[in-house]
Amino acid sequence: MEALASSELRALGMQPGAVGEGGVPFATTDAGLFAANLWLRTASRVVVRVAEFRTTAFHELERFSRGVEWERFVARGGAIRLRVTCRKSRLYHSDGVAQRVAGAIAKRVPGVTLAGAAHEEDDDAAGEPPQLFLVRFLHDVCTISADSSGELLHRRGYRLATAKAPLRETLAAGVLMAMGWEGQEPLLDPMCGAGTIPIEAALIARGIAPGLARAFACERWPSAPVAAFDALRAGARAASLPRARVPILASDRDA
Repeated sequence: MEALASSELRALGMQPGAVGEGGVPFATTDAGLFAANLWLRTASRVVVRVAEFRTTAFHELERFSRGVEWERFVARGGAIRLRVTCRKSRLYHSDGVAQRVAGAIAKRVPGVTLAGAAHEEDDDAAGEPPQLFLVRFLHDVCTISADSSGELLHRRGYRLATAKAPLRETLAAGVLMAMGWEGQEPLLDPMCGAGTIPIEAALIARGIAPGLARAFACERWPSAPVAAFDALRAGARAASLPRARVPILASDRDA
């Protein structure tokens, strides 16, 4: 999936770096960040690296964390969630790390509230989540990232109910892209289940941005250029084709 995401980023005019552990780094502007959320079909989330420093003591962690511009990503009185992982580091107590980082955020952003520790299962929770910050310790290096997506990007905004054993939309899009299917030839899925593959195929065939029907966390950032984001969304909507050029057929024995 990382290789497919790299290909998608290049198609958006960005230059991805080397594929890392579970992700692809790239540098971009505010507009590019929004475009990545709007158009990437195979990515789960887009995060912004906001700080990286080496520390082996809690007082150092507090000092470095107070220097992060948290106010760029969460408004006064906003809610935050922290996901902390610690590996091969002297600061290995994730709750202790979360406490110091949360305290640093509270000092810079008045009225901010901590919505509790973030867990992987929270990723599938519907609705507008608190602003998520990812704090990762590895070999005594602390990397802090702000989640710009909000709900995971497989939540396209079109599905109102979940069927049994659902196929994630990002995986369905990845299957189609790995096949080289670009909407130029008919597609038949006779055992489509909830229809994820043919729906993703229709989005590709009509040139519809996968994130067109949803919002992103970066739109709520105090520093967000909202007018520019609205223009990008409007441009994506205008570029959509009224219908696919080829038949896309789907069926399943379960109505």
